[in-house]
Amino acid sequence: MLSCFVVFVFFLINLSAASPANFHGNQTRAAYFQDNDPNGNFIVALKIDNNDGTVSSPVRTSTGGKGLAGLVAISQDSVVVWENFLLTTNAGDATLSLFLIDPNDPLHPQLIGKPASTLGLTPVAVAYSPQHRMACATNGGSLAGVACFAVSRSRGLTPLGPLIVIPQTQNSDPSPPPPGPEVLTADIVFNPSSTALFVSVRSNGAQPGLLYAFAVNRFTGAVSRNPVVSPLPSLVFLFSLNFLGSDRRMIVTNPHLNSSGAAVLDIQYPSLKATVEKSVTIPNQMASCWVTYVPQYSRYAYVIDALEGEITAVNAQTDEVTSVYTYPLNSTGNGGIDTRIDRKWLYLLTDSAKAPKLDVFAVQQGGPGLKMVQSFDIFSTVGVIPFWMGLAIWPTFF
Repeated sequence: MLSCFVVFVFFLINLSAASPANFHGNQTRAAYFQDNDPNGNFIVALKIDNNDGTVSSPVRTSTGGKGLAGLVAISQDSVVVWENFLLTTNAGDATLSLFLIDPNDPLHPQLIGKPASTLGLTPVAVAYSPQHRMACATNGGSLAGVACFAVSRSRGLTPLGPLIVIPQTQNSDPSPPPPGPEVLTADIVFNPSSTALFVSVRSNGAQPGLLYAFAVNRFTGAVSRNPVVSPLPSLVFLFSLNFLGSDRRMIVTNPHLNSSGAAVLDIQYPSLKATVEKSVTIPNQMASCWVTYVPQYSRYAYVIDALEGEITAVNAQTDEVTSVYTYPLNSTGNGGIDTRIDRKWLYLLTDSAKAPKLDVFAVQQGGPGLKMVQSFDIFSTVGVIPFWMGLAIWPTFF
């Protein structure tokens, strides 16, 4: 009996050490975004209260890279957290930064080594695969494409081959995303099984929106350099990519005035071809950009409009819009610029030239309803932040 007890204790100790992100209890949680400052990019960390979800105590930490003035990243993942790693793009000097999050002090992430070159121009998003300990960043500038890196707590980011180039032709669309540098190649995500990597490319006016898919070797993690490209004629402005709990179904946003606002794609395997399974009409949509969905926390995907104070709940099983929540904006504000859900709270970084906020909403138990519980004033507590973007939550598991 004693020997069994010793083995059991030994098992628990090793399990805890191997999976630190799964054992947090009442430890401090944190939210992160980047200030995208061209003079020196910083991560801003905020403490999340375990009981009421509110945020406080902001701390700024240098990424070691530079932001890009006026950048409107047509993607969702410029800041990503997984396990105890934090990754962020530095669009101004085309680098990627890796941080280690101390579970006992998540407000002070530690930069590991120096930022790594993304091998292209204007990196706008990054994806991480825990199965392969690999990060891949997408460059959206004139030299566009995907760069992948091995991720290590001790060695930082190690390049895994040259840039996988994604052709980016001259944009003839009369309404590019204002006001910053024009970016066509956008979001990047692994599927849940990490057997494929997906990149969205918006229309250039002469071609439809495109979804690039790269096979990932299940055993070695090697990313194919020969993408499967799916034209999606009804999706002009492919923005954010979010899987709906399985490898087959993905919700994408399409913030184009003449579109429905979003769509659910069906991904075929092993071909990796994508087709529109269903168009999702977002009521009154002006610029449906960001989506947050975590199946462990909610049955609903929440779609954020960048130009209006509206959050639309979409049932992730039926793809039907179930409700629209309206929240107040400042007179100078537009709407949300990124979002994440954590347990029973939804976090929304809002866009306002004079008064950016991090809004916190309580998610109704068992339903899509929202109730605002906090509107955190960023400028008054952090100081002037030039071009804030990205949003991520630690820990990524409960």
